[in-house]
Amino acid sequence: MERYRVTRKEKLVAFVVDALEVSGFTVERVPDLRMAPFVFSVLTPWNEPLDLICYLFLANKYKQSGRPDDEHRFQIKYGSEFKRLHDLFIAPHGGQLTLMFGVHLEAGVIVAVDPAMHNPTWFSRSVEFKAEQIERIQQEGWIGWERDRSRARRHVMPQENCQTEVLLGLRPERFADYVLLERGSTGISPGERLLAIDKRSYHVDDMHALEMLLALPKQEILDAIKDRRRLLVAMRGAAAELHLLRVLKSERELSRVIEIDDDGQPDFEVEYRGRPFRIECKNTLRRERRGVPKVDFQKTRSSMSDPCSRYYKPEQFEILAACLHPVTDRWEFRFCPTRALPPHHKCPGHLSQHVFVDNGEWTTSVTEALALL
Repeated sequence: MERYRVTRKEKLVAFVVDALEVSGFTVERVPDLRMAPFVFSVLTPWNEPLDLICYLFLANKYKQSGRPDDEHRFQIKYGSEFKRLHDLFIAPHGGQLTLMFGVHLEAGVIVAVDPAMHNPTWFSRSVEFKAEQIERIQQEGWIGWERDRSRARRHVMPQENCQTEVLLGLRPERFADYVLLERGSTGISPGERLLAIDKRSYHVDDMHALEMLLALPKQEILDAIKDRRRLLVAMRGAAAELHLLRVLKSERELSRVIEIDDDGQPDFEVEYRGRPFRIECKNTLRRERRGVPKVDFQKTRSSMSDPCSRYYKPEQFEILAACLHPVTDRWEFRFCPTRALPPHHKCPGHLSQHVFVDNGEWTTSVTEALALL
């Protein structure tokens, strides 16, 4: 990361510290005021340690003669090297995040750009905006707009990006949302970036608890599940349970439905005609056997001292729910009382691991299966 010696940035850094704290961050280390970009070490509102690499500039009214009276700007420049391109540091991993923005001290607002669209950049380059946009930021707290970038004022190097860019204006209390936006939007197309801003797609108050716990956005969590076989297998089981929960809650004859999330326990307890019953949910195999779906009905492990503990006992739950999604590609279920399942031929008191979802006492209705009891 290329660093630049700077002066008189105390007020800008203090403004950012205040913005971080008012939006829920804990500032653990303030940057060196003499070196840009400025590195703020923080703890996010969702308890993630993070280094914010801030290309930070002063925004104010454009005072150059010949410019429109309502125009404001910030200049992207550090030092006095104006004859070469400068490579910005775009943070490569989750523990760091690059931000690029101007602080308008007089108006009390922030105007931010996509750092990837300014990499590499020429010192000095101006980012202009209007007084009308400042007023909207002050009133609304969070706005986005497109800005066409002119090539007329100087020769543009081939490496520079001259596409229409998207600016974000925000009040300090929305700084956490700005961090979330940049984490998910740095380098994406301007249209998608503005869509994310307009839809308020990144908002701390809308974050799922799992995003906060893992310090990952939704898409990365979903990609991690999709790309890791064991996670995907576990999620298919969880999905089956969630779909079964919907089925159970839709049954008017069930006066109570309780999810159970304890090791060694069935998945649900329901109340039917004043009595409690337990239900275990299992996915079928993909390929049918004997022309019907099959459940590989056993636990993943057994105890060292009792090999039969791998197999279920009929008194552990009253109903087996077989999810047919692997066979039919639909989240549908068949239900059977455990007393009707075949016994294990070597382990007395246990149920066979070979369970075929054939006609017998299998039914499409959980209440019909319960009525058999």
